[in-house]
Amino acid sequence: MKKRIRNPEQTKSRIIEFAIEEFTERGLDGARIDAIAEQSQTNKSLIYKYFNSKEDLYIASLASTYEKMRASQHEIDLNDPDPVVCMRQLVERTFDTFANNPRIVRMLTHENVLNARFLKETLSVKLLYTPLLEKLEKVISDGQDKGVFRPGIDLKHLYISISALGYFYFSNMHTLGIVLEKNLAEADAIASQKQMAVDMTLAYLRNPPASI
Repeated sequence: MKKRIRNPEQTKSRIIEFAIEEFTERGLDGARIDAIAEQSQTNKSLIYKYFNSKEDLYIASLASTYEKMRASQHEIDLNDPDPVVCMRQLVERTFDTFANNPRIVRMLTHENVLNARFLKETLSVKLLYTPLLEKLEKVISDGQDKGVFRPGIDLKHLYISISALGYFYFSNMHTLGIVLEKNLAEADAIASQKQMAVDMTLAYLRNPPASI
């Protein structure tokens, strides 16, 4: 019988993958290590070998969630000579990240309920934002130099707004759907909301024409 070769990093990744599923469904308090062990085809002792506690596993799962979210944005080509094209792509990709990854939405929601208590311990997450903000600063500066974007744009608040236009829609889709009596999960509704996110962002950024 061929002996199975253990790959620690692969095993850790598999544990984190199923841990994210458990945490997004039940939150930190309701999540069970037994369930994670069963789903990941490992055992509790092995999980505790890699992670000292359920809280440590939750922090690793949170970091992985942010890494996936940032990875989707780092792939965007923000080197187009037209800053408007760059911003359109950034807004669309950010919106699509939330649309295509409901677990990210739920994970962030759970962490906000906890007042970002564990995110504060994940220093690597903060570093993930630096390259994106640097790219964003370059695009905005280029747009301002070309007279396309208005002056006085706060980059961090701009990013918050871009994220909110996607995150809020998907984190509140079901409650808003009932209140507004509209199926917000339909493809047409999602496409319409994405276009509105792009239009609103670009309308804010554009330099108003000089008065005559």
